[in-house]
Amino acid sequence: MLTRICIFLVFCAGMCGAAEPRSFDTSWITDKPEVLTYRTSGKEGDGLYQLSVWKTPDGIEAYINMITSGFTKSVSGTFAADFRPRESKSRIIVNGQITMTTDCAYKPDRLHIATLMMPYNQVVENTLPVSDVVVDFSQAPFLPRILALRPGAEFIFSSLNPQSNSLVPLSIRVTGEEIIHGSACFRIEGNDFEGRSTYWIEKDRPHRVMRIEQTGRVTELILAP
Repeated sequence: MLTRICIFLVFCAGMCGAAEPRSFDTSWITDKPEVLTYRTSGKEGDGLYQLSVWKTPDGIEAYINMITSGFTKSVSGTFAADFRPRESKSRIIVNGQITMTTDCAYKPDRLHIATLMMPYNQVVENTLPVSDVVVDFSQAPFLPRILALRPGAEFIFSSLNPQSNSLVPLSIRVTGEEIIHGSACFRIEGNDFEGRSTYWIEKDRPHRVMRIEQTGRVTELILAP
């Protein structure tokens, strides 16, 4: 039994050592909103995807909007200056018939999430204990931009899954370097509650996401400051 415990502890130490330290660099975010617009194409329809982020006297705010045929998604989030989430809201409308509205609020030791589904008037909510950094769904598109990326680096977080109101793993791994639209980029493999994604992120500030590939969908940056 003692041997098994020792092996387990060594394995855990190896897993912890494989991940990079969790330090966030938000210095590239300014008090003037940065708005990035993307063209998104996939089997479910083509559309536009837009991200905006800026600093406020109280911290950081972000907005996400996605519009495709029969589907709209709007997300907002507020974070502390160290990028820890404070609250977020999302609203998804499918075919103009089903609306899902989610509200999430964070405390030092817990978070509360509630989703209202209409027209069924169904509410699903949960309160989860928090003991470490949690990545909110409103933060996920910005997370790779504030990490200390380098070849081979890997980052592992706990993230909030608004589909199940639970905490799940989120991993980010730098797998290569490429030139995308004339910019030197890191190629990053991400895995979260929505599945696997590949990102190409500028090496230089402001570390814009240039391209995203997901199963059945490609998203390309078309308009930036």
